Amino acid sequence: MDSNPYIAHILVIDDDDRIRTLLKKFLKKEGFLVSLAENALKAQELIQYISFDLIVVDKMMPIKNGLDFIKDIRNQYIDTPIIMLTAVNDIESKIDVLSNGADDYLSKPFEPKELLLRIKNILKRINQKNTDKKIFHFSNYQYNIDNGILKKQNEIIKLTDVEQKIISFFISNKNQIISREDIAKFLNINDERGVDVIITRIRKKIENDIKTPEIILTIRNKGYKFVV
Repeated sequence: MDSNPYIAHILVIDDDDRIRTLLKKFLKKEGFLVSLAENALKAQELIQYISFDLIVVDKMMPIKNGLDFIKDIRNQYIDTPIIMLTAVNDIESKIDVLSNGADDYLSKPFEPKELLLRIKNILKRINQKNTDKKIFHFSNYQYNIDNGILKKQNEIIKLTDVEQKIISFFISNKNQIISREDIAKFLNINDERGVDVIITRIRKKIENDIKTPEIILTIRNKGYKFVV
């Protein structure tokens, strides 16, 4: 597995003891944290108090089959990615599996290495989506909401902690008029003039012309508006 301080936690659900043991041994060797469930009911108990990164579930199981399990957790708005193992390989069954909430499927018998590849592909896709959500684009800039890094065409623009806070605040309230009073309260300062000073500093870093700003607008007698 690629080196990463975060260890993905996988839940394997299968009524076959041999397959559960095999997959746990194989996936742990690849660097994953693995939990097991012998049926769908036990799995649903685990999901109540453990947040898994991915679920591998067999389709044919007693008590409740894998397809019903997927339908139930999707109805609970649990969006954990799921790979279904199925002995049926016809196109109708595949469509049924995917249309009911599975992210991928793998026909039995399968090679553990193929399952590993599918797991990695799904986790990579999910991680990329999460990363994209953290990056906010405006004008020619990219702002990482998590770490406060502002870039223009890959060049980092240095921001103070206060400037980072204001830009994050503006992003959360984009295209809305925000009063100087609200900004001062957010920064926990008493001087609204101090807000103007900070805004001017930010404008010097992101506006082409601070006399005619296009990103952070001054709304007369009302405050500021971050336009995107």
